[in-house]
Amino acid sequence: MIRSALTLAAALLSLYPQAAPAQAASPQTSASAHIAEPPNPSKLHLIRRFMQLTGLQRRLDTGSFLERYAIPGGPMWQSPRAGSQDGVTFLQLLERRIAALDRAYARHRATYQRDYENHINWEFTEAELEEIVAFLSRPAGQHYLDGSWRMEAYVGTSVEELEEQIVREAVSSMPN
Repeated sequence: MIRSALTLAAALLSLYPQAAPAQAASPQTSASAHIAEPPNPSKLHLIRRFMQLTGLQRRLDTGSFLERYAIPGGPMWQSPRAGSQDGVTFLQLLERRIAALDRAYARHRATYQRDYENHINWEFTEAELEEIVAFLSRPAGQHYLDGSWRMEAYVGTSVEELEEQIVREAVSSMPN
């Protein structure tokens, strides 16, 4: 619930950037390469390898990133077209929504592929991609990816109540 509210707030702030507080780039932030021309074949190979190693390609191939819309309480449960629930198990209802997402996503999948490939091309030089792909291909790189995912999942779960408390404290400290 809190994360949904924060996501909505971030989206609204992006529509009205003057309302967002100015943030200085951290010293660790690297500038994008801003490469506009299409990648050569070797860079395109690196882009696709990067996408495979990071799991991005799997998410694009399956459309799994859209499944959040099929969870109970989400937009696919609010629709009048959600269908009758009489005699249907919860799992069947969920599978119905995921199947509908899969069908709709199939028509747009190429757009996601193109946009991610274009952005990775724009973001990184070929030399940077060579280094990144080499690192991610090694056991330490795979451990980094796996460990990062586990860390985010663990910490995100372990501090969820704390985040809710922080928001309650922030709201109560706001002037009327």
